[in-house]
Amino acid sequence: MGTATPLSIRRRMLAALLWCSVLLGVVAPAMVVLTIRHEINELLDDTLRASAQALSGVVQTMAEARLPRGDGAALPPGGVTVNPTGDYVRGRFAWQLVGADGEVLLHSPQAPAAPLLAQRALGFADADSGWRVLGVASGTQGQVLYVAQTLDERTEALSEAALNTLLSTLAVWAVCVVALTRRMRTELVQISRLVEDVQRHDPLDPTRALQPVTRLELQPIREAIDDLGARLAVRVRNERAFTAHAAHALRTPLAGMDAQLAVALRECAPAQQLRLQRVREAASRFARVVSALLTLFRSGAELHRQAVDVPGLLARMPVAGLVIDLPRADAAPHLHADPDLLAAALANLFDNALRHGARRVCVTVQQDRLLLDDDGPGLPAERLQTLQTALDREDYADFTGLGLILSDLVARAHGGRLQLGHGALGGLRAVLWLPAD
Repeated sequence: MGTATPLSIRRRMLAALLWCSVLLGVVAPAMVVLTIRHEINELLDDTLRASAQALSGVVQTMAEARLPRGDGAALPPGGVTVNPTGDYVRGRFAWQLVGADGEVLLHSPQAPAAPLLAQRALGFADADSGWRVLGVASGTQGQVLYVAQTLDERTEALSEAALNTLLSTLAVWAVCVVALTRRMRTELVQISRLVEDVQRHDPLDPTRALQPVTRLELQPIREAIDDLGARLAVRVRNERAFTAHAAHALRTPLAGMDAQLAVALRECAPAQQLRLQRVREAASRFARVVSALLTLFRSGAELHRQAVDVPGLLARMPVAGLVIDLPRADAAPHLHADPDLLAAALANLFDNALRHGARRVCVTVQQDRLLLDDDGPGLPAERLQTLQTALDREDYADFTGLGLILSDLVARAHGGRLQLGHGALGGLRAVLWLPAD
């Protein structure tokens, strides 16, 4: 079963913010527009009602003064046109005084000649001609006063209010989105800082404790990391203590065994010398394993860096059965490294080359690294890539010996790493990178 791709908190929060913003940007203005529409209609209806109350008495007075009297009197077509408000109201407001028989008696200049409502009606109504009409009873002869306002004016007022509301909402929305996005980024930076702090954290170094977090939600994560680091530190200390004690306990009897074998070689018959020599070589290899264990114990401790004369160091550590091409002493630069750890790493690399069929190793010294090329059979490209990937991840499960593991640990103790490749002699190339800083 494949591992599911982890989801991004940042992207999910941005998506949620976007959808919420779109929802609010659509729903909120729509609700505001509906509310404004209702309020504008009520406000304009109240305006018509107030206008009707103000015009009622005035129109009755004008009717008594301007309408012809007598049975034979006739009205002009469409009724008498009057404008009691002068030129103040233009085009969008009109009124009519309609008699009981449905004939227009008086009207404002903007009013049509025909009655605003085909059927006599009191109260509010929308005329087919595009007017919002309020009919109120006027006088005692069954007359009706129609006060009207164009529907276009209402539509224009609503459109302006909706547009202004939409623009204001969009402006506030944009400011909120920018502010929330910046705030989200600021908060996510705290997670990045915690990650960087954890990457620099060393559970075995009490002087490099995790920095206090500035967000309450990150406090449980920091406490969990501290607890995990404390448990790992105890486990590592116990393993190092066991390794050190085991190595020291083995070193003394091995040294005694080597001394006894040296004496036995001098005193034994020639027919037994070859067998004793093989036993002594096996004991020497066992001693190197013990030395490697000690080096593993020291690899996490403080380094004792100094200028190392690599040709001189190699001259003091010959390996039986392996020819080591030494660099010229006057041409090889000094490495700034821990000599004991470097010697242990080289000894294990030489032993590793010898065990895999090499008979010659060429050593090249550069400013901050050592190159070891052997003439062994080397490794297939696929296997070489697998081992290098394991070294890069510090995953040593695929290694069968201590040689490469120990060398990588020594390099990492110096802040470097071990790199593998194809050598100039046809075998394996091991590069010990030991940066000075």
